[in-house]
Amino acid sequence: MNAANNKNRPLQMINQTDVRPLTGYFTHDRIAVPNPLPEAPERPERLDVIERNMLALGMDALVRVHYAKPAPIESVILAHDLEYVRRLEAASAGDPAALATFDAPDTRVGPDTFDAAMKSAGAVVEAVDELYAGRIKNAFCGVRPPGHHAARAEARGFCYLNNVAIGAYWAMRRHGARRVAIVDFDAHHGDGTEEIVANHPDIRFMSLFQWPLYPHRMMEPTPKNVVVSPVAAGADGAVFTDILENVWLPQLEAFRPDIIFVSAGFDAHVEEQMAQLKVKELDYARITRRLLDAADVLCEGRLVSVLEGGYAVRSLARSVMAHLNMLVMRGRTAR
Repeated sequence: MNAANNKNRPLQMINQTDVRPLTGYFTHDRIAVPNPLPEAPERPERLDVIERNMLALGMDALVRVHYAKPAPIESVILAHDLEYVRRLEAASAGDPAALATFDAPDTRVGPDTFDAAMKSAGAVVEAVDELYAGRIKNAFCGVRPPGHHAARAEARGFCYLNNVAIGAYWAMRRHGARRVAIVDFDAHHGDGTEEIVANHPDIRFMSLFQWPLYPHRMMEPTPKNVVVSPVAAGADGAVFTDILENVWLPQLEAFRPDIIFVSAGFDAHVEEQMAQLKVKELDYARITRRLLDAADVLCEGRLVSVLEGGYAVRSLARSVMAHLNMLVMRGRTAR
């Protein structure tokens, strides 16, 4: 599948006059751009296998497929310094001075990097817009590059723009959300998200991750609005579920967000090589269901999930299908 061209991708936009509340699937036409570092695990096959599985399971008919435009610059600079965004744009255009500032092995910049990153952020922005317009009940953003390691003025860990942070601030600025929650179950700590939202009184960020593991950093002291839940290598779905039930859900209930964002990384799967955790597809389905339960009670079901990590493509596809199936079932039964 040549995912660089919408016409050649199997996912098609369903009849948008169908007024049933459905799950939105937000993606873009640049998900197939190669990683500037050819051997990097963050590669186009990740999204290709997800979309092929959606087609095989008939799930493409149960979602509203949207191909996003680049995020408006006014949304991006809610989470990132304008100078950094311009430098990323210049580096992607081949400016030698700008390119020299993106020299880390996991954040090299190629000619398509800026466009892909802006459209990944745009997918989240459009998901928020569609949700608040009442055309969907929840959303999954199948995008790359991912975002949760990107800081306000620094690219890190395959991430250039912080998609969930941009979405969170956009929900507040454009749609009047008073309180926003971000939950992150990627195997790696969302250090960029933590930095961007640190101590914001109206944002609650919760991160569950293997420790020690990349990025080998947490803010000290922990910001007042951040809940970190590091787990040891070997932690399984029961450990994740225990933290969800006894830490995250009580935090959400006390905070009462107007919308929940999910940094949905699937690299805690037992088949992954990027971490040493033992989560399985059924665990991701349970976590998703419980987060949807919380969203139903607290914020009229408003939930936007955004793909982060997950690099073993077979387990990634199965995990995303389990996650997306929960979103779809809840969207189709919403009133």
